[in-house]
Amino acid sequence: MNRYLSGAAKTPPRKSDGLTGVLFALPHLILFATFVLAPVAYGIYISLFRWHVLAKTHPFVGLENYGAALSDDIFWIALRNTVYFVVLVVPLGNMVSLGLALALSSVRRWGTFYKIVYYLPVVISIAVVVVLWRWIYNTEIGLLNLYLGSVVGALRSIGLPLPPFEPLPWLSNPSWVMPSLAMLTVWWTAGGNMVLYLAGLGTIGDDYYEAASIDGANAWQRFWAITWPLLRPTTLFCLVFSVLGAFQVFGQSYVMFTAVQGGPVSGPARSGLTLALYMYLQGFRQYEIGYGAAIAYLLFAIVLVLTIVQFRLLSSQGEAKS
Repeated sequence: MNRYLSGAAKTPPRKSDGLTGVLFALPHLILFATFVLAPVAYGIYISLFRWHVLAKTHPFVGLENYGAALSDDIFWIALRNTVYFVVLVVPLGNMVSLGLALALSSVRRWGTFYKIVYYLPVVISIAVVVVLWRWIYNTEIGLLNLYLGSVVGALRSIGLPLPPFEPLPWLSNPSWVMPSLAMLTVWWTAGGNMVLYLAGLGTIGDDYYEAASIDGANAWQRFWAITWPLLRPTTLFCLVFSVLGAFQVFGQSYVMFTAVQGGPVSGPARSGLTLALYMYLQGFRQYEIGYGAAIAYLLFAIVLVLTIVQFRLLSSQGEAKS
C-alpha cells in the first residue's frame, strides 16, 4: 500500500491537466479579453485619430493628440492639481488608516463594532459623501467652520492672543479647494486601508513584542523596530493602490462643483480640475474622443512610472535593512 501511494505521488503531470486548467479559465479569459483588453486596445487606436463624435470622418493624426495635450496649458493645470491632491491624500490617508489600525488592534471590547463604524464610509456612494461634506464645508452654516470658531473662541477666552475667527471659504477660494477635496477623500477611504493594516498587524507574532519588552523597548521603539518593518508588504500594497486611486480622482470634483452646486465643473479658477475630469470634459463635453483618449493614456503612463518607482524604492529599502 505504501509503495502504491509513493508511486502515485511521483506520477508526472499529464498534458490533459494543463488543458483542463485552460478550459476552466477560458470563461474568465473571454470576459477579460472582451471587456478589458479590447477596450484598451480600441482606446489606443482612437487616440491616434482626430475623432470627433459628430464628424463624418476621423483622420489619422498619429501622436498629434499626445503632443497637443503636452502643449496644452489646461492639461498642465489639471496635472498640477492632481499631483497636489495625491501629495495631500496618499500620506495623510495612510497615516490615518495605520493609526486607526494600531488603535483598534489593541481594543478588546467592542472592537468589531468600532471596526464596522470606521469602515462604513467606504461603502457610501461618492455622491452621498460629497453632498454631506458640502454641508460641512458651508461657509455660513457649515459644521466645520462652526467647530473651528468654537475652538478659537475657547482658546481666546483663556488668554491666547488669537485673532477673531473668520469663516473659511472652503469651496469658493481656489487655495482651499484641493485641501477640502483631500479631507473628504481621506474620511471616505481611510477605512479601506485600515482593514488591510489590521490584517498585516495580525500576521506579526506576539513573541517579537514580548522579546522587545524584556529588552526594555518602549511602545515607540517597538513600533519602529518591529511593527513598521514587518508591515512593509502591506504598506507597499496600500501606497500603490492609494496612488492609483488618487490619480484617478473624478467624482469628488465633478459632483461637488457641478451636480450639487451647478457651477463651473472644475471649481473656481479651475482649482478643482483633475486629469480624469479634464479627460471627461474633452471626451464627453467637447466630444473630442481622440483627444480625451490621449489624455487618458498619458495619465496611465504617469501612474505606471510612479508605481514602478514605488516598488523599486520600497524593495531597495527592504534589501538594505536585511
